[in-house]
Amino acid sequence: MAPMEAISFRKTSPERSTQAVKEAADDQSLVARAEAGDQEAFAALVHRYADRIYTLVAGMIHDRTAVEDVVQDIFFKVYRKLSAFQGRSSFYTWLYRVSLNTATDHLKKKRRDRHRHVEDPTVLDRPDFTGGPDETMDREELRQKTSEAIASLPTKYRDILLLREYQELSYEEIADVLQCSKGTVESRLFRARARLRSKLEPYLKRG
Repeated sequence: MAPMEAISFRKTSPERSTQAVKEAADDQSLVARAEAGDQEAFAALVHRYADRIYTLVAGMIHDRTAVEDVVQDIFFKVYRKLSAFQGRSSFYTWLYRVSLNTATDHLKKKRRDRHRHVEDPTVLDRPDFTGGPDETMDREELRQKTSEAIASLPTKYRDILLLREYQELSYEEIADVLQCSKGTVESRLFRARARLRSKLEPYLKRG
């Protein structure tokens, strides 16, 4: 059977929560400076979150060039909308909300586009060579199957899995991003995980 680590369901660690609190406080200062015209402050925000936003978008859009374009568009939008950020939520949860909306808009436009696009389903995959060749292949195949399965889920389930399993946000942070209650997050995440397991079950039973 293929290893389960690629779809292990994480709990937010105390260390991660402490780091998030520190980053949120620093973000507020950087946002204020960026809004006042300090480009270095905005560059610091981009540097802090670019990789995370890339991973989030790559879970939704399986075309490397498109992912890069959408990520760039996200940060352009964020820069233009800084004055609209009023600090009632954390900057990074607001950033994730803008990112999800922008990537979703791209997908809607793509569906209307009659031209065919060649997709790369391995955009999220990063090889891990810590095991033997067979183990590495199994792990990478499972990662690819997991990525494809998540991308095929309905939007509300796909988004919540990406935020929890790839971005490791807490339930409270996800509720802030999706603008719903913590209870809704918990129930939706339960259903999303069940659907993901169902999609992966034929593969996991192999061997």
